Amino acid sequence: MKRRLISIVVFAAYIVVLIKVMVFKAIPAIRIGHLMINFGGTHYEIGSPNLVPFTTIVPYLLGSHGWIIAGVNLVGNIAPLVPLGFLLPFVFRKMTWKKSLVTAVIAGLTIETLQTILHVGIFDIDDVMLNALGVMMGFWAFLILSKWVRERKYMRILIVAIFVIAASASAFYMIYPWGRPLVNPGVGAGAQSTEGEIPQHGDLCGGTGGTGEIISMRDNAITIKRQDGVIQIITLTPQTDIRNSTGPISESGLKIGDHVTLVIDGTKTASTVLVCSN
Repeated sequence: MKRRLISIVVFAAYIVVLIKVMVFKAIPAIRIGHLMINFGGTHYEIGSPNLVPFTTIVPYLLGSHGWIIAGVNLVGNIAPLVPLGFLLPFVFRKMTWKKSLVTAVIAGLTIETLQTILHVGIFDIDDVMLNALGVMMGFWAFLILSKWVRERKYMRILIVAIFVIAASASAFYMIYPWGRPLVNPGVGAGAQSTEGEIPQHGDLCGGTGGTGEIISMRDNAITIKRQDGVIQIITLTPQTDIRNSTGPISESGLKIGDHVTLVIDGTKTASTVLVCSN
């Protein structure tokens, strides 16, 4: 009874964290190599839901958004749901793969629906599929671990545990900012120099394709279509630092079709606009 109670408490705590991360995207900017990427705090203006499977997954797999962005988005929709699938059998003792699959789909649909209702994202059926895959991977991991425990293959469990811990520690070391500024707050997946400095040569977006593409312009504002399909209006001020690979430019140097990386504040006012190389 005590063991089951502990499982329920851990499960409930995980669900709270999962909602915070997956629904409200309460994730700090992270560092990957020379890039800073941010996912959190984004509210959409206009967005069309994606109801066609593989519409966003296939371009990511083909690397059309850049391999770093593709990897972060695919893994970011799978990995957070793995613990859910692993914890389910501890709480629901008669959990089967069929029940796990139903739970996986419900979890993905719930996350996407809440994002839409709360205006923190748009519904994407591909995200539902990736979320469900994460849940099933966790459930399969539980089945394998349970089998090893029954067969007393403790050395195999130890080796896998060491590998998982080492891989997690390596990933944490690579992505944690380590004293660097958490840049690019309040905007979808974008990139920025980890040192808080703007690159002076080459592609200012680091090959990621930027936050999104400019689809319309007016005085002191641009409208972008982000890589996740969300349409967002960004305000520009005389203090906004706008530049391309040749150096600083004026607002008039921006044009429809430009791919840009943005650093914005909570009011959707850009402090920096970096034009990606074509």
